[in-house]
Amino acid sequence: MLLTARIRVRTYELDSFGHVNNAVYLQYFEEARGEYLRLLGLSFEDFSRVNTQFVITEAHVRYVASAHYGDTLLIPGEIAELRPASVLFTYRILRDETLIAEGETRGAFLSATTGRPVRIPEPFKSAFQAQNKTNRDSARFALEETGTSS
Repeated sequence: MLLTARIRVRTYELDSFGHVNNAVYLQYFEEARGEYLRLLGLSFEDFSRVNTQFVITEAHVRYVASAHYGDTLLIPGEIAELRPASVLFTYRILRDETLIAEGETRGAFLSATTGRPVRIPEPFKSAFQAQNKTNRDSARFALEETGTSS
């Protein structure tokens, strides 16, 4: 199951050429991560409950097509990789069936007290592991359905 967020392009996100400014796509990824957390039964308040912070350590965007004012964008994404103290999210930004951009962000969990990396705390770890397992099971099922599994 892909996690999905929906965003409508707003006027202040446009550049002087009338399309969404390239820097805004990272904000879309951030908004999507917040929605993904909500879909997993989590929120940004959960970070403070377990005395952690989540910081983006890497970000990558590949731009494919332009988005414009009023476009409704869907952002399906998934948890692509779990490491002991970090998680990799992947995203696709779509307008209808048109790929607008795709990318990924890696975020690390830090102690809110020391600022040092910490292992992914509960409840995040179990929610991320369950989502990651669902993604792997879905991919395996799709391969079996097409007869391309080994």
